[in-house]
Order: sequence, then C-alpha cells, then structure tokens
Amino acid sequence: MNEPHHYIECGLDYVYILNGFTVHETGYGPAVEVDGADALDRQIALAIVDHQGALTGQEVRFLRGLLDLTQAELGFLLGKDAQSVARWERLKTAIPPTEDRALRQIYLEETGHPRKFVETSRLVAAIESRIDRVTFRELAHGVWERQAA
Repeated sequence: MNEPHHYIECGLDYVYILNGFTVHETGYGPAVEVDGADALDRQIALAIVDHQGALTGQEVRFLRGLLDLTQAELGFLLGKDAQSVARWERLKTAIPPTEDRALRQIYLEETGHPRKFVETSRLVAAIESRIDRVTFRELAHGVWERQAA
C-alpha cells in the first residue's frame, strides 16, 4: 500500500488521502492526479463545515473557491467588504463567529443541503476543538469517505 498523500493541492495543510491518486513524474518533478478531485473537495468541505472549530483563512479560501465566489462577492453576502475577506484569508486565526456560521450555511445551501441556520449554529457552538489531520479514502472511482480519526 502507498503512503498517504499529504493533499496540499487543495490549499489546506491538514488533509491526507490514502488512495485514489497517482503520482506522475514530469520535467518539473512529481505531479499528483486525484481521481474525482471535485467529489473529494466536496467531502473535505463537509468535514470543514461539520467538524472543524472556528474557520481559518485557508478554510475560508477553500469554501469560497468551491462556491466560485470572488472575495467581493463573498463579502457582499456576509455584509463585509472584499478587504475583510482578503484579510481573513491571509490570517491563520479564526474569522468572526457570525461570519463563520453564515459562510458554513451559505456553503450548505448552495450545495443543496437542507440544514437550517439554527442547526448549523448549534453544531458549530458544540465543536470544542480543531482537527489537526483529516484523512479520506476513495471507496469507488470518485466516491470519497472521511476516515475516522
């Protein structure tokens, strides 16, 4: 079995994948191809939304990218300006709690999840810590599952 791949290509420094990837040698060094990368990214997003403590800048940028929003567009939805979003994305510290919960809910609604905002708020309030490492396994081509810690 291959070693887990530290999936930094997603922009998050704590994601690993156990399988579902191929390493190709190029003239510039190794390149990683991930089966069903879009599906994997959606699973990563759900892990962030449902299990991570206060959102970091990396996670804001990741979710914003999946939503295909500019910093200005996300700022508008959250009642903030683009500079606020840019500042959050640069920092390694948590974003304000109201914007954190709203961004999670925006992601859920835009991807068809029926959870209500009050449920998201309660879930986030109950999260006591951050997860340092999140690992995923491909079950079938393009079907990904988060592995228990």
